Amino acid sequence: MAITPVEPEMRMTLPAKRNPNQQASIWTVLKDMVQKDITRFSVPVYFNEPISMLQKVAEIMENEQLLAKACQQTDSLRRLAYVAIFNAAQYNSIVGRKLKPFNPILGETFELVNDKYRFFSEQVCHHPPISACHCENKDYEFYCNTNVTNRFWLKSLEFKPLGKTYMILKKYGERYVIDRPSNSAQNIILGTMYLDCSGDSLIVNSKTKEKCELEYHGKGWTDNSYALIDGYVFNAAGQKVIEIGGKWSESIWIKDYRTGVQETIWKRATPPHDWENYYCFTLFTLQLNYLPERLKKMLPHTDTRFRPDQRALENGDVPLATEEKYRLEELQRAARRYSEQNHIEYKPIYFTEHVDPQTKEKSYITNGKYWKDRETHNWKHLPKIF
Repeated sequence: MAITPVEPEMRMTLPAKRNPNQQASIWTVLKDMVQKDITRFSVPVYFNEPISMLQKVAEIMENEQLLAKACQQTDSLRRLAYVAIFNAAQYNSIVGRKLKPFNPILGETFELVNDKYRFFSEQVCHHPPISACHCENKDYEFYCNTNVTNRFWLKSLEFKPLGKTYMILKKYGERYVIDRPSNSAQNIILGTMYLDCSGDSLIVNSKTKEKCELEYHGKGWTDNSYALIDGYVFNAAGQKVIEIGGKWSESIWIKDYRTGVQETIWKRATPPHDWENYYCFTLFTLQLNYLPERLKKMLPHTDTRFRPDQRALENGDVPLATEEKYRLEELQRAARRYSEQNHIEYKPIYFTEHVDPQTKEKSYITNGKYWKDRETHNWKHLPKIF
C-alpha cells in the first residue's frame, strides 16, 4: 500500500454536453442482432458514453463508505448486511443511462487511487470481452470480472453474470462469495428504454456459513415498481435475523429482528446539476475519465484515460471520435490476426487466471505486479495499444 494517493480537484461537468440531436437508441440499431452475440458487433461511436467498461466496473466504489462501515460492525450478521447493500447500491449508477461504455482493448488498464483505497482493472480477454478488477485497503479486499452471457430478444437485451464477486474483510478473516443479479435493457424497440436489474443474489460468509438472500424485482407496469429489492440475512442455523428492503435507485433499509429497530443504511447521492445532458453520470462517474496534468505523469500509456476515441467523445468531437474508434478497432483486428497466425496465446499482464478452490469457478486474481510497476513508473513492457 505504498502508492501515494492522488486527489485531483473534482469536476462538476464534462468538457462538452452530449449532442441533443443524437436521440436514436443503440438498441434500435441492434435490432437485427436478435439471438446473436452483440459483443462482436461494432456500434457507431455516438451510441457510446465516454467511459470504458474498465471505468464502469469502478463505479462500485461510489459507495465505498458502506464497506468501511461493514468493517466497523462487531456483529457478523450486520457486516453481512452491509456487504450485501454495498453490492446492491452500485446499480444506482445505471439510473437514466442508455448508452454503451467503450469496449476496452486487450491490455487496456485503469486505476483509481485515493486516500481510502486503490482500485485497478485490466482488459484480460477480448472474446468474450472480460474486464478484471481488484481493490484493496488495510481493512478489505475484493475482486471480480465482467464475464457475462447475453441474449437479445425483441423487447430486451439481457446480461447474465458468469462468475462471482469475492469480498474479504481482513480484520475478521471473513470471505464473502457473491452472486450478482442479471442486468437488462428494456423497451429497446418501442417505448422509453431503461436499464434494470432482476433475479436473485446470494451472499455467503464462507467463515460463519451465514448468508444473505436478496431478490431484485424487475420493473412492472408502474414506475413505483422500479428498482425494488428485498431479502433477509440468515444466521448459520437458517433463521431470519435481519430484513433488507428498499430501492437500489433511492435508498435501502434494514430491520434487525433481534432489536426491532429499522434504519436506513444507504441513500443515493443527489445527481449533479444538468446531469441528463452529461450522459446521466453521477458525480463519482464524472471523475473517472478526468485526466489532469499530474496524473498524466503517473499513469501507464495503457490507461483508458489516454484512449483517443473516448477522449474525443468526451470533448464533443464526434467526427474525430468516429475516426479514432475505427482506427483502434482495425489495430485490434490486425493484432488478433497476427496472434492467430503465429499461434500466440494472450496472457493478461497484471492478472492470473484462477479456479477458485471453494466455488470451482474461473476467476482472475491480481499478481501484484501493477503496483510495483507503478512505484517505479516502469511501463516499457506494456503494449502500445492506442
